[in-house]
Amino acid sequence: MEGPYRDLGNGFARLLGAEGARRSPGRIHYVEDALHELLRNSRDAGARNIYVASSLRARRYRALVVMDDGQGFPESHRHLIFEPGVTTRHLDPVPPGSEGDLPHGAGLSLYHVKNAALSSEVLSISSPTAIKIIFDTHTLPEKSLQAGSRPSKTNLLATTTKFAANSSAPQPRIFHASPANILARLLKDHIILMSINDTNLQDVKIKNSKHVIKKGSQAHSIRDAASALGVEVSLRTVQRVIAGEVPAAREISSRSPGGAGGGRLMGSREARSEGSGGTILSISNDELAEIRGILRRAAASSYLELAGLEFEARPGEVILRGCVYEPEEEYE
Repeated sequence: MEGPYRDLGNGFARLLGAEGARRSPGRIHYVEDALHELLRNSRDAGARNIYVASSLRARRYRALVVMDDGQGFPESHRHLIFEPGVTTRHLDPVPPGSEGDLPHGAGLSLYHVKNAALSSEVLSISSPTAIKIIFDTHTLPEKSLQAGSRPSKTNLLATTTKFAANSSAPQPRIFHASPANILARLLKDHIILMSINDTNLQDVKIKNSKHVIKKGSQAHSIRDAASALGVEVSLRTVQRVIAGEVPAAREISSRSPGGAGGGRLMGSREARSEGSGGTILSISNDELAEIRGILRRAAASSYLELAGLEFEARPGEVILRGCVYEPEEEYE
């Protein structure tokens, strides 16, 4: 009689029968479900750092690139990653009837993600592992897409934040942001490395990779290194990252929205001074429009957008309220 799994070598196995059914994740109904499985896959691989680059094109095609520094997998097993029942956690005990956040290991959840996606590919097998998935939100919707009251209203960042809050120790560092902000983080964390060679040209390479990209142009080299990991950005975006105009994605935690510009209010009531006195300043519509333009340009320099602007004048103080958010469409 065949056992509960079939050994595929290099620590991989294909779960069979009741064991495979028990370990299998639930059906994927939304893009958020797929993201959760991708995050679990990285965590179960022992990742200490997880990077999620998210972008939306034509208000329809959601691209998610998930990179991690987990154990990775050999090139000989690349073709198995999206096959059903494949896992590296087949020896971990999972008692019958168990529910909750069970370990999957490589592939067990990725098969279901692939079936729900428009396309799926492994771009890097290790150091870091990089997987890119593209979803058609007309067939696999997001729980909340664009809304008239707030141009950016997706639950993907909330999914990542919830996952970070619920992850048990040791908790990985998780970053979720636009490709531009993730690229800035990859450079800051030395995942993409720059060095000076003997001819004084700058080489760019991916950490722990033997592949060195040489084109004589730093921006071109960084863009190609990022593209090799699935992080697609324009040359102009790379130049702004190099110039420090694009902030690196911030670590997600249960206490902060994470990413760049995640719903932060400027000039909120928390900043008011109690019992302030003085005259009330009057601002015309033209002056308010000028202020709005300045704030929008400041937000755009950090790949953010400004949703509305409210003005309130009180004795001795002026209050401006604006919601700064990361746009759904990739900003160029």
